[in-house]
Amino acid sequence: MKFRNFVLRLHGSIGIVMGLLLTVISLTGGSIVFYQELDRALNRSLYHVTPQTQQVSLDTMVALVQTARPDLPLGFIEIPKKPDESYVINQKIANKHRLQTFVNPYTGDLLGSRIWEYSLVGFLYTLHHDLFVGKVGEIIVGVTGVLLLLMALSGMLLWTGWRKLMSGLIIRWQAPLPLIGYDIHKVGGILSSLFLSITAFTGVVMVIVHLLPMFNHPPDMKPIPQKPPVALSKLIQKADVAIPEGKTTSIEFPEHDNQKLIITKKLPNQETGRFDLSFVELDRYSSEVVEVNKVIKADPFFAFLVAIANLHFGTFGGLPTRILYVFVGFMPTLLLITGLINWKRRRLLTLRPQRGRGAEGQRGS
Repeated sequence: MKFRNFVLRLHGSIGIVMGLLLTVISLTGGSIVFYQELDRALNRSLYHVTPQTQQVSLDTMVALVQTARPDLPLGFIEIPKKPDESYVINQKIANKHRLQTFVNPYTGDLLGSRIWEYSLVGFLYTLHHDLFVGKVGEIIVGVTGVLLLLMALSGMLLWTGWRKLMSGLIIRWQAPLPLIGYDIHKVGGILSSLFLSITAFTGVVMVIVHLLPMFNHPPDMKPIPQKPPVALSKLIQKADVAIPEGKTTSIEFPEHDNQKLIITKKLPNQETGRFDLSFVELDRYSSEVVEVNKVIKADPFFAFLVAIANLHFGTFGGLPTRILYVFVGFMPTLLLITGLINWKRRRLLTLRPQRGRGAEGQRGS
C-alpha cells in the first residue's frame, strides 16, 4: 500500500506541476502530425504553380532571391517533389530563424516570402520543438519528455484493471461528475499510455541527438576564395554523375563552412523511408567532389535514429498511425482536466473527516 501511495503522489505531483507544459507540448505535437500537408493547404498560393514545358535555371531563381535580400546568407533549398510545386529558398536570419522565399520554377516569379517560425505551422512546430528559446527550450522539452514517461508508467501501475479487467475499462456515465472524470482518466490513460510512452521516450532521444553538437567545437571558418562560386547547375550535374540514379531533394549551404555545398539525393531503392541519407558534398568554388555517401540501407546507428523518428512522428504505420497520433496528442489535455477533478475530489474527501473532528472538538469544549 505504501508503494502505491508513493506512485500515486508521484503521478499526481508531476501532473499538477508540469501539467500545463505537458499540455502545450502534446497539443502542438498532435497539431503538427500532418504539418506539411496542413501548411500546403493553408498556403496554396505559395506552394502551387502551373506546370509548363520549360523551367528557369536554379541559378536565376537564387539570384532573384538574393537580389531581394542580399544581406541574408543562403541556408538550404527545397527542391519540389512534384511538377506543380514551387522551389523554397531558405535564407538565415537572426535568432536561428529562416526567411523562406517561394519561386515559380517556370516563370521565375517570386510568389511570396515569410519567416517560417511565424507562420501558423512554423509557430506550432517551433513551440513543440524548443518553446522559442533555442537550446534551453530543447532541454526543457527533453526534461518534460522524461516526466511524461514517468507519468505514463506510473499511471499504468495505478490502473485498477490489473485487479479486475472490466473495472478498468468501464466509464460509469450515469454516475456523479467526479466519478465520470475518474473513469475517463483511468480508461483514457491506459488506452493512450503506450503511445504516450513511445512519443515521450523517442522525443527525449531526439533532443539528446540534437544537443550533441553543442559539445563539438565548430570548425574554423575557411577564408572565402576571391572568385565567384561555381554555378549551381554545374554542381548539380556533378552530383548527378556521382549518384546518377538519385533524385535531388535539397541543397544545403553549411553554416560553418562557406566553401561546402551538400546535395541530398533520394534513391529509388532506399530502405530509409522518407529520410534521404544519400548526399554528395562539393567545393562550391572548385566544383571538386569532396565526398559521396550513397545509402541504400542505413548502418545500425542511423537505422536506430530512423526508427526513433518514425515512432515519434507516427509514420511507422502509414496514414492510420498518423491519425491515431493526432488523438494521442490531445490526450494529455483530457488527462490533465480529469486528473485535476480527481485531485480536487480526493482533497475534499481528505478534508471532510478533519472538519468532522474539528466540529466535535468545539462541541466538547
